[in-house]
Amino acid sequence: MTTLDDLFPDGPRQMAAPVVDDHHTVQRLDAMFGDRRADLDRTHRASARPALVAMVDGAVADARPLGEVPPVSRPDGRRRRRFDAISVAAGGLAVAALVVTGVVGGVQLATASPADDALSALAADEKTIDSAMAGLESAHARLAESISEADAAAAALPAELQQVREATDPADIPPGWTEAPEDAGVIAIADPAALDAALAAVESYRTDLAAVELPEVPAEYARADIDADSLDEVAVAIDAAQLQLAQIDRATAALRETRMAVDARTAQFEAELAVFTATFSGLAQTVVEQNPDAEPELAAAVVAAGQAVARADLLKAQGSAVLVPYREAVVALVESQVYADRVRLEQEQREEEERQRQQQQQPQPDPSPDPVAPEPEEPPVEPIPDPVEPTDPPEEGAGT
Repeated sequence: MTTLDDLFPDGPRQMAAPVVDDHHTVQRLDAMFGDRRADLDRTHRASARPALVAMVDGAVADARPLGEVPPVSRPDGRRRRRFDAISVAAGGLAVAALVVTGVVGGVQLATASPADDALSALAADEKTIDSAMAGLESAHARLAESISEADAAAAALPAELQQVREATDPADIPPGWTEAPEDAGVIAIADPAALDAALAAVESYRTDLAAVELPEVPAEYARADIDADSLDEVAVAIDAAQLQLAQIDRATAALRETRMAVDARTAQFEAELAVFTATFSGLAQTVVEQNPDAEPELAAAVVAAGQAVARADLLKAQGSAVLVPYREAVVALVESQVYADRVRLEQEQREEEERQRQQQQQPQPDPSPDPVAPEPEEPPVEPIPDPVEPTDPPEEGAGT
């Protein structure tokens, strides 16, 4: 049975017969070609161009170099072929896709170049160089700046530390005087031994900072003038870029080690300063005990100022600013004690004067005459015996 026989199973129709809707024929057409009523455009004829464009675009996107095409078996000549419009359209689309695929594959084969791939790799390395160099230069500048700032902060410490070594003794300033006399004494504010150790630590820290040597930053990278189509020249440029990256890596590692060494030395110096500042809490308590008659508010201020110094980091601006307030608090406390001592002394003097005045105002009894002491009796005088005259010796020859 032919195709026409499939379409018209009931045989040829009579021209005089009325035209009716043959549901059986519609069902057979739908079975053969599908239901195309949904895609039917009543104003324009259906076009295969969108499908062809989509197929060509897909072939271009997935194009690969063509290999050998396997031989196609020849159909049996005795078999009869049937051609219709759908088969011809599908065949045309397939042929167009094969042609486009062949063209794209040929273009890829013709334009593919190892130098292009190498040039892309070189460009990627150069982007990495730019990023790594920017990071290295930034880290190098930050480390240099931090070392300079730390040295400046340490250089300002000796003068600030000396301010808490001692102060003029308020007891040696006469009342009403605004300036201390030349012979006025001093009182200790900080522990002298701890202060000397802190000053020595400052000097050692500054010496170590001055000895720090920052690693050199590699020279700025610039691509040499090369032939982009020459694989050898591009390869040499890639080697140069890799060498630059290696130098940047070494400089970055050295800079990191230097940063760690500086941080460790700074931490050691801060610990040495902390030993000095920790003494102020005990000093404050001692000063308060030595001045018991001072105002309680001033005693509390000294204790608070000592604790603030103990917590402070003297390398920072807010840390060094606590030294002067502590010194002023101690001086104010001692002045209060001196004032209390003077008030008490004046009170004692007034009381003594009042006692003497009261004694002078009391009536004094008449003084009694002094008793006359009897004159001492003279001892009796013994009579002195008369001297005895010597007798003459008898004359010789005289008789008795």
